[in-house]
Amino acid sequence: MYKDYYKLTHNPFQMTPDPKIFFASKGHKRALSYLQYGLSQGEGFIVITGDIGTGKTTIVKNLIAGLDHQTYIAKELVTTHLEEHDLMEMICESFELISKGLSKAALLNQFKAFLNSANKLGRRVVLVVDEVQNLPAKTVEELRMLSNFQVNNKPLIQSFLVGQKEFIKTLQHENMEQLRQRVIASCHLGPLKPEETKYYIKYRLTESGWHGGELFDDAALTLIHDLTEGVPRRINVFCDRILLFGYLEEIDFFTKEHIKVVADELADEITSPIKSERHDEINLLLSGEQYDDSAMESEPEPVTIPKSEPKVETPKIEAPKVKVPKVEALKIEAKAELIKPEVKQKEITARELPSDFVDIEETIKDFESRVEEEIKAFKESLDKKF
Repeated sequence: MYKDYYKLTHNPFQMTPDPKIFFASKGHKRALSYLQYGLSQGEGFIVITGDIGTGKTTIVKNLIAGLDHQTYIAKELVTTHLEEHDLMEMICESFELISKGLSKAALLNQFKAFLNSANKLGRRVVLVVDEVQNLPAKTVEELRMLSNFQVNNKPLIQSFLVGQKEFIKTLQHENMEQLRQRVIASCHLGPLKPEETKYYIKYRLTESGWHGGELFDDAALTLIHDLTEGVPRRINVFCDRILLFGYLEEIDFFTKEHIKVVADELADEITSPIKSERHDEINLLLSGEQYDDSAMESEPEPVTIPKSEPKVETPKIEAPKVKVPKVEALKIEAKAELIKPEVKQKEITARELPSDFVDIEETIKDFESRVEEEIKAFKESLDKKF
């Protein structure tokens, strides 16, 4: 809708990764360099991890788009929770081989024959496994087994493993030692920095045909970064809505106040690219003060630990079991709570106790007296026998 209003050739903030408008931040350049390094080595695994929406898939598509397809046969495999046999089926299907109705051994033999044929033709096979964090450890191990297909000590397949940071835990598993030893490089993608976010937005606008000068002021770009935390996918969603708002309101230059309006509209949406904890930052704009990132970095409130009253230790009496009716036992427990010492010790008189209160000390004395009498009687009976 807004494409014609802003005289754009295509949507600058579309969700689908587009290698034609690939923005190479410092982190993205590093990740892409690692992938290219892996290609030059022709062996081992390259591992690229990153948070959701940081541009991992975009990097992969950019790499594949730049390959010489006369030299490389490159396929991307997006995985789910697959077992070993299912993985081999998907790999064969990706390379347009027979995948259905074959046993695992048949699938492996077929794929090995394909690799050998490609090698004889002077072509290299590249497999990019995206969303690799979804694979169980045993299935990841199956990928390592594929690297054993070699000719003259030269691997017939090059594998890149791309996924979220959870995959790092899979690699750290005790059974993954052999795979870890074959990882020649790894890189983790983080969000864009504030300045990178500004360049990212301007770059995508320019590459999409924008020639109208500055479209956002610096305060607006700073706020966009802070609300999206520099995550490219969330920036795309947010900026797409900003341009739609601009088209509906006929806005040709965006300030932080415009950004706040769009953020408020998105606040209650389930799919909002803005996290709820950022809403306080939005409200800062209501004060009319100059937006400042440092204002968001408030120190945590001091925690006050209340002073507890000293505990009064009461002696623990190991009393013999006395048969007391159940109701009376409950009374004893309840009354014991009533006579716990408060701040000051207070002597309790018999008149202050309820009439049905059971005196445990008297009960114990009476029991001890009866025990002594029984022991005395027992001794006397022994004397008479002997």
